[in-house]
Amino acid sequence: MKANKLVLNLFILAAVTAFATGCASTGNDKSASTVKSLTKSSCLIEKGNAQIDQTLAKLNDLVSNPGADLGKQFAAFDVSVNDLSATAKAVSSKADQIKARGADYFANWDKESAKMNNENIRHRSQARKQEVAANFASISQQYDESKTAFLPFMSDLRDIQSYLNTDLTAGGLANIKPAAAKATSDAIPLKESIRHLNEQFKGLKLSLSTTSGGVK
Repeated sequence: MKANKLVLNLFILAAVTAFATGCASTGNDKSASTVKSLTKSSCLIEKGNAQIDQTLAKLNDLVSNPGADLGKQFAAFDVSVNDLSATAKAVSSKADQIKARGADYFANWDKESAKMNNENIRHRSQARKQEVAANFASISQQYDESKTAFLPFMSDLRDIQSYLNTDLTAGGLANIKPAAAKATSDAIPLKESIRHLNEQFKGLKLSLSTTSGGVK
């Protein structure tokens, strides 16, 4: 899953579009738009995490509880793998966008700060910018870590998918069972990494919210 993507760089994720909203947008408009993007990105990450469980459940059902219609069971697993891959790509795309435009967002922040005559206010603005930039950098790092764990996991799922597409027999299921067990084991730390990533997204979303109680 090059989602390997929930994505996103993810992170950096969908905020991208928000950061680059039109020239006529006010800072608050951009902040609100960014919060919406972060919300969508968070939902996408949660979706991907759930899809990991669904995919493994279908895989383990196929190899451990083969029924009379192996084709039907394999088809369910096949669809889950493809859906997971699609979600990962969506997250990755958002991440790439944010990385590309994030610099412009902070450059604009510097531009606005430079207009401030009050040195104390200008100092506070720069301090706040550094805080937000640090949060984005942390999310980017966590995304890279999640992606590093996800890529080999997704590659294994794709290999299993290809193998069973060729040898969907009792013997084939027996041969692929150890690989299925490994994927299930590898998913544990991967899901924890993705969960932590999503928490960071939610935290940044809350810190950028223009409402006093945050955004639900």
